[in-house]
Amino acid sequence: MWRTELVFLQFSLLSLGFGAPENSTIVNEGQIWDVVIKTCDIKGSGTDASVYLKIFYEANHDSETFLLDNPARNDFEKGATDHFKLFFKQNDIVNMGLFWWPGFSFSQSWCVKWVLLLNSNAETCYEGIFDKWILHYRDPPSYASQFHRLRFADCVYPAPLGTPRRSFFRYNAE
Repeated sequence: MWRTELVFLQFSLLSLGFGAPENSTIVNEGQIWDVVIKTCDIKGSGTDASVYLKIFYEANHDSETFLLDNPARNDFEKGATDHFKLFFKQNDIVNMGLFWWPGFSFSQSWCVKWVLLLNSNAETCYEGIFDKWILHYRDPPSYASQFHRLRFADCVYPAPLGTPRRSFFRYNAE
């Protein structure tokens, strides 16, 4: 008898809209971000190791760690620029770090020039200048030497290299 009442209660709640939505997307504060990483162009700078990105947020001093891997290609080769799409649970990014974990290969050191984090929906861009060798896994990870927010247009169409910075923004050298 109680089983019939339970089924009726479930049917009633679902018909009133108190159930799991069908064919809908769950809305979260987070968004999809583009992550672009430039590997240094010096001998031995590429890696075959597993590479991780750690994002630090202001709210609740929270953080997230992401494995960066494009299975269809050889990532993080010398001088290469690699692109990833990641879902960040928050948008209040205050810093980033990188680390790697050894695999079964010979090329495991890794040098990173810079990392861009871009969100076209919020027109937000962060730039982390590393220009250094990334350390094997440790906590805390290797942080960017410089980390700052740029105008979104400057990330999409950056000024020439060597352009002086004013208030952490890139401007034309004219």
